[in-house]
Amino acid sequence: MYRFEIHRELPALDASGESGRGGSVPVARTGLLCRSESRTGKIVAMLGVMVPLSLGPLRGEVDWEQPITFERAYQIALAGNPITALLTAKLEAADGRLEQAGLKPNPRVAGEVENFLGSGPYSGLDQTEVTLGLSLVIERGRKRQRREELAVRSKDLLQWDYEEAVMDLRYNLRRAFSHALIAQQNVVLQEELLELSRESEIEVERLAEAARSSAIELSHARLATRGQVFQLESAQRELTEKRAALAAHWGGPNPDEFELQGELTLASDLPPFESLREQLVRTPALGRYQAEKAVQEASVELAQARAHEDVEVFAGARYFNQSGGNGALVFGIEIPWQLRDRNQGNIKSALAGLRVVESRQELMRRKLEGRLRVAYQQLGSALEERTSLETDLLPSAEEMLGETLEGYRNGLINYLGVLEARKTLFEIRIAMLDTTRRYLEAENTLEHLTRPSGHSDIDPKQHHEQK
Repeated sequence: MYRFEIHRELPALDASGESGRGGSVPVARTGLLCRSESRTGKIVAMLGVMVPLSLGPLRGEVDWEQPITFERAYQIALAGNPITALLTAKLEAADGRLEQAGLKPNPRVAGEVENFLGSGPYSGLDQTEVTLGLSLVIERGRKRQRREELAVRSKDLLQWDYEEAVMDLRYNLRRAFSHALIAQQNVVLQEELLELSRESEIEVERLAEAARSSAIELSHARLATRGQVFQLESAQRELTEKRAALAAHWGGPNPDEFELQGELTLASDLPPFESLREQLVRTPALGRYQAEKAVQEASVELAQARAHEDVEVFAGARYFNQSGGNGALVFGIEIPWQLRDRNQGNIKSALAGLRVVESRQELMRRKLEGRLRVAYQQLGSALEERTSLETDLLPSAEEMLGETLEGYRNGLINYLGVLEARKTLFEIRIAMLDTTRRYLEAENTLEHLTRPSGHSDIDPKQHHEQK
């Protein structure tokens, strides 16, 4: 990886070209520090496969005096996010459904009195018959096992829901963090330009007093300073907005001011697109469809099992009052006659639902592949633009500024030319910052699309078991 770090030099050149603070026109020069790092086996990790942190919730108060890195911001977001509590409640509900699915039908106690309070010989209680018994539904087709299997498969889907929720949190947080970091760097850049504008105004005032600069040039210098004050205030307002957007992921009371710490890095090359595309099948967005398919297959099996009607058996004792209190055992069985309803409609619906899952999986695969291709192109474009700005336009702008300063010292160019050359240089630096922002957005999208499952920073199953 090549790391690009923008730093500043504020040399002051006197009339002879020597460095000094007095009698000078300030110049902003952008130094570019390039350090090469080994990228063997790391490019995929940078773009999608990152080591899980196993951070868990933060304990105690957050020390806002310390700089906020992305991983620290991620810890704070996880600690204050209700995702885990929500999943715990869903797991408990799933456990309840699983427990209920494994229960056998309850037996039923029945009583029956016949031949009393009628007419003739049945007017009294002499002919009364009393039957007491117990009935039980016997499930056929292994319905209970099918219900349990469906409940287990449905519970497995919660893990995928959790991983997707955590990955979405990471994606949105990283996007907000990079925007805030870019805005913070832009404030530094605007402060640098304001400092140069003020020093330039002082220098032009000195030259105007010595009759070496016109009043028009002095007016332009003062206007440039006031314009830069506005640009700095605008950049500070944008930073406040980006900080607020970042803090919104943390929940609870957050400070208005905090320092962000991070590196605006760009890779020197890109991995092959095919290697990224192959990772899509291991992501929660696509991997969850295997679990959904298992759920639907369990639904098909349960629907097919329900095609076998249950049998109800009855056993009990009967008391005959008219025979001097004699008794007898009673046994019965009820078998539904499946003349019309064989649950064929539900079976057909469940089989169609299986095809629906397969179709949705293919649609999602194409959608993700399309987003991946767009993000990959955006990443490559941002890298090419940044490289062009850094290797071509930036040196040319620095060279032009140097030549303009030399012409100004020799009286060949007025100060407006110096302002324009310096403005061009800073516009290139701001453009470099903008391409960095676009690169980080595309990189974040690639990580979000290709990050494999199993990287959640809190294991919901373990959390549920510990509770």
